[in-house]
Amino acid sequence: MITKRIILAGALVLGASFASGAQAQTKDFTLQLGWLPNAASAGEIIAQQKGFFDDVGLNVEILPGGPGANTIQELMGGAADVVIAYAPQIMYAVNKGLPLKSFGASFQKAPLTFYSLGEKNITSVADWKGMRIGAHQSAVPQIEVLLDNAGLSLDDITHVQAGVPALIQDQVDVVGGWPTNVAQIGPILGHSGGHNTQSIWDNGLQFQSNYYVATNDALANDPEIFKAFMRAVDKGWAWVADNQQETVRMLIEYAPALQADREAPALDMIVTEYIYTDETATEGFGNVSADRWQETLNRYAKLGEISADLKAADVHDGSILATVERTKRD
Repeated sequence: MITKRIILAGALVLGASFASGAQAQTKDFTLQLGWLPNAASAGEIIAQQKGFFDDVGLNVEILPGGPGANTIQELMGGAADVVIAYAPQIMYAVNKGLPLKSFGASFQKAPLTFYSLGEKNITSVADWKGMRIGAHQSAVPQIEVLLDNAGLSLDDITHVQAGVPALIQDQVDVVGGWPTNVAQIGPILGHSGGHNTQSIWDNGLQFQSNYYVATNDALANDPEIFKAFMRAVDKGWAWVADNQQETVRMLIEYAPALQADREAPALDMIVTEYIYTDETATEGFGNVSADRWQETLNRYAKLGEISADLKAADVHDGSILATVERTKRD
């Protein structure tokens, strides 16, 4: 009995030691979202709530974004280890000499779409000549790229800083919006005369969205952390895809201001049209195309927005994705 007690006591001490060691290896990690928590960040939120980050040794805090958030500033200021950012933010930052790169992207296509009412019969960017285009000032370079691709220029349109209400009130002919934001575009979808869409993806500007971004030093000095991060968010988005109804419930529990009737259709669209595509079926979750990055850089450089010397390797580090096995599904 004494021998057994000694063995049991030793086993308990050893087990406690292993548990303590596992805890010691857990790293505090901060993720900055690009926007307020919603269906677009479901995979990351679920990875936290379901313990997928814990499983890979990361104690993750998720910081919300919002209208005034600047995720690049948060990254460079040390407030976050990884931020979610958009292609223009990344390329402009690197063009200014900031040492950062994307290392994955949850959205395989940028959702930004321009909407026009059915009675206007505007079906492509080529039809924008002489039209009033409503969009935030920050979207002007994107508009310029789209126009250039259609053989037009900013001189051919009138830019108005306006949103969806302006389209409904006939103050603009076209307005930019996010198909994944059902609340924002609801009045357009409900318009009795129907509507037409001109997505940036279908009109010559094919960059991805919701890039995961870190500093160059962090990516070089501790790549295992970012590999672990990718494994966890991969698992998070896969769980979301298979459990959409439960995901919406958990999102509302996480952010009570969200509404199920808006998040449910948005989430389904995000999963089926943006997270998983033909490319993720072969390349895996979070895939980033270096060729697509380069094409985007070329288009912006042509208009003088960034240096012509900027290359895909300057804005994206492909080593993380290349060494992480990821879910392949469409």
